[in-house]
Amino acid sequence: MDLFEVMNIPKPCAVGNTIFKKQFYDNADLSKADKDLFISHIDKITWEYCLKPDTIYIPPYKDEEREYPEVEIIRAVVNGEVKTRRIAEIIMRTIPYPMLLVFEHDGRIQLYAAHQRTNLADSTRNTIEEFICTDWIDFKSPSDTDRRFCEGLDATKFSFVNFYQFYADLINRIIAYNAARQLGVEADPADAAELKARMDRIAELDKQIADLRAKMKKETQFNRRVELNVEIKQLEKTRNNTR
Repeated sequence: MDLFEVMNIPKPCAVGNTIFKKQFYDNADLSKADKDLFISHIDKITWEYCLKPDTIYIPPYKDEEREYPEVEIIRAVVNGEVKTRRIAEIIMRTIPYPMLLVFEHDGRIQLYAAHQRTNLADSTRNTIEEFICTDWIDFKSPSDTDRRFCEGLDATKFSFVNFYQFYADLINRIIAYNAARQLGVEADPADAAELKARMDRIAELDKQIADLRAKMKKETQFNRRVELNVEIKQLEKTRNNTR
């Protein structure tokens, strides 16, 4: 299975240009650790597609908070399942357009997307609202859930009302896919807001449970350990009901 074939993006959108790492060194405020991350773990970055009004016939979108004149699709080939979260942050902040960022390694892919708002202090930069990403997907032997998700990324089935709606469809599909894997349910992208709220609540409960377990491990008083264990059990019950 090939992601870009499945996405069915019109040929006029194809770019296929290499994005040299120097662009990020020159235009992003990178620490030494960030530069080392790029040097050591990224083999190649390619601007695969540029979806804009004259190549896919979708109107741009602009309001007081957002401007979506086009959508970019970028591929980053990495040499391992590395710190993609930080790499994604650097790439998506340096290239200030709504973007699908595809990490690739040894037949596996990971997708990143994020809605953006115009930075009121600096109009040349965008503020990333929240990163929405998948786990690594094995394209050599995808599960049924993986296959359904990838087949659902057919761009011709997204909203063509404007680029904001188009991009929102993409993000909602990623959210629904994550919910299908995490919650074990049939997930509809139309229910993305509800699914996202459930997953966020579960993540919050998981953190509270982990914090309480850490406290219980350090607690020396027996009665207090019992109290903490009761709290943990209550949170675990809430978590199971949330699923």
